[in-house]
Amino acid sequence: MSSLPRARSASLDPRGHRRQQRRALAAVALVSTLFLSACSSDAAPSDEPDGTWTYQSDFGPVEIPENLERIVSVDFYTPAALMDLGVTPVGVVNTYLTDTEGAAIPGQYTEAVAEQGIGSIGEYYELNLEAIVAADPDLIIATDDFLPIEDPMREKLEQVAPILTFTARDGDSWRTRATELAVILDKEDELQPLVEEYEARRDAIKDEYADILDSYAVTVLAPEPDEWGTYADTHFSTPILRDLGATFREQEDDEVNENGFPSWFSYERLDRLSNADVVFVLPKVDTDVMARLESNGIWTSLPAVQDGLVFEYIPLSPTGSYGWATENLDDLEALLGEVQAAIDANA
Repeated sequence: MSSLPRARSASLDPRGHRRQQRRALAAVALVSTLFLSACSSDAAPSDEPDGTWTYQSDFGPVEIPENLERIVSVDFYTPAALMDLGVTPVGVVNTYLTDTEGAAIPGQYTEAVAEQGIGSIGEYYELNLEAIVAADPDLIIATDDFLPIEDPMREKLEQVAPILTFTARDGDSWRTRATELAVILDKEDELQPLVEEYEARRDAIKDEYADILDSYAVTVLAPEPDEWGTYADTHFSTPILRDLGATFREQEDDEVNENGFPSWFSYERLDRLSNADVVFVLPKVDTDVMARLESNGIWTSLPAVQDGLVFEYIPLSPTGSYGWATENLDDLEALLGEVQAAIDANA
C-alpha cells in the first residue's frame, strides 16, 4: 500500500476546547440568514489549532486532526469503506438508514448502521446542515460527484470541520478511497485481510472463467423507454467486472461523454451493439421498457440476442469498498456461471 508524507504540527490546545469553538462557529452559520454570515469575523477561531497533519488530496491539501474520533460521510460510498476498517461514522446519508432491502447498499452495512444507531445527515442530494453540526465531526468525507468542488454547501460545511474529498466517478476510485482511508486512519492492518480475501476470490474466478473473460466481448446495457446507453469499462458500475479481466466491446468515441457517463441513442441505433457477444442488462429495468426492447427488430437480430447471451447484470454494482467488492465477486461468479451454461447449451 502507498504511504503518504505527513506534515504534522504539535498539539497545543485541549481537544474539547477546540470542539466547543468549532460548534459555536457552526451555530453562527446556522442562525445567520442564508448562512452567509458563517464566515464572518465575529466568530473568533481558537487561538491555536489542535495537532494536525497535511493530506495531499486530488483537490488540494487538507489539514486533518491527529486524533480523529468523529467522522461524517456525506457521500454514498465512504461509510462502507469506514466500516470495513472498524471505524463507525457518526453521520451517514439517509439511504444507509432506509435501504432495508439491500436495493442500493449491501445489507452488512445498513444493518451495522441500524445496530449502532448512526444518525442521518440528510440525503447526498439534500444535506441537512443542522444534522451535520449536531454530529460534531472532526472530519467530513465527501466525493466529488455528490459534493462537487464548486458546490456552495462546501463553504458552510468547512465552518463545521475540514472536508476530505475523493474522486468517485472512475473505475478504480473505490480501491483508491479504501486504501487511502486505511492510511489516513492508520488502519492498514485492518484492511489487509479484506484485500487478500478479495484478490484471492478475484483470481479464482478469473481462472475458472478465463475463456469467457478473454474471448467474449461484453457490454453493460442501460435501456430507457426511448433510448439506451452502455457503461464503459471505466464506469463506476463496472470496476469489478473489469478487475476480473473481462473483455468489453469496443465503443465508438461518441458513446461516452466527457464526464465518463454513457451517451444516449435511439432504438434505431441498437445495431451498435452488434459487436457484443454477451449483453448484461441493468437489473430492475421496468417491464414495459424490456417489452419494448424485446419487440424491436434490431435488438432481436443482434448476435448476443440470437445466441441467448443476454443476462441481468449484478445488483449493487457501484462498488464502495473491499467488503462490498467481495459481494460483487460472489454475484459475478454466479452470473458468469449462467453465461457458461448458456454457451455450453449452444455448443
